[in-house]
Amino acid sequence: MSRRHHRASCSGASRLRGVAAAAALAAIAHLVAPSAPSFATLAAGRAAGSAKAGVFCGGSPIVRDNSLISGMASTATATAPLSWLNPRSWSSEPPSPTERLSPREWTRMYRNLGLEEGASREKTVKATTRLRRKYADDEEALERVENANLWIMTKMMTQKEEATRKRQQANRMRELGNAPKNLFLKYIGGYLPPSVRQMFEAPSSAHFRTASSLMGIFALMGVCVPTQAMNFVGLSAVACMGLIYQRGRPEPVKDDIGNAGAVQKINYKEAASAVVITALGVLSGLGLANALSYVVDAQVTAVFCLTACATLWTLSLFMKVYGCFNTN
Repeated sequence: MSRRHHRASCSGASRLRGVAAAAALAAIAHLVAPSAPSFATLAAGRAAGSAKAGVFCGGSPIVRDNSLISGMASTATATAPLSWLNPRSWSSEPPSPTERLSPREWTRMYRNLGLEEGASREKTVKATTRLRRKYADDEEALERVENANLWIMTKMMTQKEEATRKRQQANRMRELGNAPKNLFLKYIGGYLPPSVRQMFEAPSSAHFRTASSLMGIFALMGVCVPTQAMNFVGLSAVACMGLIYQRGRPEPVKDDIGNAGAVQKINYKEAASAVVITALGVLSGLGLANALSYVVDAQVTAVFCLTACATLWTLSLFMKVYGCFNTN
């Protein structure tokens, strides 16, 4: 008798573990989809029967109730809606008026006012006023008109607010993009002479591609062939001088055949400035390479090629000399 009682008690303990697992599964489903029926709702109706049956380890033999466990498992897995699989339900923001109605419903809203889709605000107001007078005695038709007018006006206000928000976001991004330039002009450019201040200019996309491709090729070849790194540094310096001197300079006038007309004379001040800027870039790259030689275990020539190309690339992007020394 005691062995049978012990066996029934162990069976009751395993059955309780199954009920607890079903309860945990139902709780998780309820957290993921709050609209699903909770486990407490299902178990409340069966709590009295479970207590009377003595579902406790060490008590009387347990009355088998397979419907309880099967009902809990099926409710935990089958009744939970799958709305959480929809990415739109992850956001706490309500859907916009445009998304609440289908295209067919929007077409019906506009037809209720006798308008085409995308009608202006003025046409909507005129059509609503006319239909209010027409259906003043017809409550059902008037309600239909007012409903359509409310939805269309809400859609227009939402679109206007969205356009304003996008415009403000674009202005913020523009201000963020101009922040480095404004900081430079405020803290550094204000203390420089006008001729030096005019040398700084943000690169265009075409100029960025040209300078980056040239300096990148020279730096890559200098790393691949360290014995010829100094030659590639010289090529990078020549390319930097050419980019700085030619930047912003107008193209020479050509005739129908393609021959250049009047040849522009070299501006020696601008040419000397391009040489000085390039020399400063090479010296900066040399100092940076010496500093990195204590940290990086690599050939000094390869490191110098990388640092020199990097400094010359930066100078060729943001520096120019054309028109910076005009006296008029």
